[in-house]
Order: sequence, then structure tokens, then C-alpha cells
Amino acid sequence: MKLVNQYLDPSEAASARLRLREAGVASLVDAMDPHNIQPSKSGATHIGLWVLVDDQLEDAIQILEDPAHVPQRILSPDEMDSLEVSAARQSKPSQPLLDKALVALLFACLLALIVYTAVDFFIGL
Repeated sequence: MKLVNQYLDPSEAASARLRLREAGVASLVDAMDPHNIQPSKSGATHIGLWVLVDDQLEDAIQILEDPAHVPQRILSPDEMDSLEVSAARQSKPSQPLLDKALVALLFACLLALIVYTAVDFFIGL
């Protein structure tokens, strides 16, 4: 995967991705809010547009500049679907790990607060 461009507006990133897909270039948008909330409200600062096949990077850049550009390698809709599913699977495993780490950190902070309160209580007696 290679980064094609970064956007601030989710609809602009989605539109660019659609143009690439129509031209036969497999791509992926990350950090996009599913409800199309503007970045100022969602907290997203940059939305990346990535090509899933590295040798399609130059074609993707040219398509975004000139919609009439024809890529050297055109993927079928089935090929693009397969690549997109594979890319989505690769990006999801880190989320459960991050969730577990955040829960562990929260638990550690809570435990530290309980110990601190207990020690403070018994010292005050």
C-alpha cells in the first residue's frame, strides 16, 4: 500500500476513491468517519487515500489530476473487492489489541487510586 494523497474533507476523499475505483485502481480511505461528520467535529485531521497495488501509484496520481487518464494496469471489480477485503482484515487486528491495552491502563489507574486512598485513610487514623 502506498499513500496517494491526504484530505481534510471526508467527502472529497470518498469522491477521489470512487474515481480511482471507476478507473480500475484499487484504493482505500483511512480515518474517515462513517457518518461523514466534518473533520472539525470528528477530530480527524488527515484522511489518507491509499492504493492497494503499489505499481498503480503513478496511475492513481495521474487519474486524480486528469480523469481521462487510462491506467496501465486495470483491475476488475472482483480483484478490487478481494484486495479491499484483504486490506480491511489487515487493518482491524490492531484495534482489539489497542482496546485491551486501554482497559488494562484504566484498570491500573483505578487500582492505583484505590491503593492511594486506602493508604491515605490508614495513615490518617
